[in-house]
Amino acid sequence: MSVLIDWMVEAKTEQGLLLVAMPGIGDVGKLAIDAVNTELDAEPIARLIHPALPPLAKLDENGLLAPPHILLSRIDIDGKEVFTLTGDAQPMTPVGQHEMAACVLDLFKGGEVLVLAGYSSAPERKEVFTICSSASHRIELEGRGVDVRRDEPKSGVIGMAALITAMGPVKDVASSCTIATTVGNSADPVAAQLLLETVRKWWSLPLPVPIDATTRLADKLKELHPHQAQDHLTELSESENSIYM
Repeated sequence: MSVLIDWMVEAKTEQGLLLVAMPGIGDVGKLAIDAVNTELDAEPIARLIHPALPPLAKLDENGLLAPPHILLSRIDIDGKEVFTLTGDAQPMTPVGQHEMAACVLDLFKGGEVLVLAGYSSAPERKEVFTICSSASHRIELEGRGVDVRRDEPKSGVIGMAALITAMGPVKDVASSCTIATTVGNSADPVAAQLLLETVRKWWSLPLPVPIDATTRLADKLKELHPHQAQDHLTELSESENSIYM
């Protein structure tokens, strides 16, 4: 079954810029996107619904029961329209993740997608780097001063972060995944802040997100989903050596 898109307002997404993050190691990317959405008053645009999402419906801010979904929102950054995509979970099957990733890329054909993620590493390592799936886009990013790695993550990447990044060139989307190292045992707002600061510098996107915003979101995330990151690792990892982001 394909993805059902429940449009809440009309929006032109083709050739647009999208920031994406799903729950993963340290919830680094998700904390970053949630903080951006909160601080910049993101406008909900559409709900992406798929049967492979965990079957948990929640009450929304209006007290109405909402189906499991991944939310597409719109923010304004210095007069520039930017979209964000995140959710409390991603599809729990490979087919579901593939269909969701393909749907997202189809919406942003001709545009650019920045995936934000965390990478489990030693506590003393505090780095941010980018990986690409297109040589031409890699050259373009390196020309901007982006630290694009060719040799890590050595074990590979799985999940929607991997599929959206890797399938970008197939769908005519300039895709990349920017990664912050984290211990990964719990929500890591410090890594999320470093990730946002680096994206702001490399992509010239002013993202004025204070550290206390990511801290508040990390506390809320731990309260609502205390074992979320580990649950996703357990359910979706097929190889002990794969990196799930």
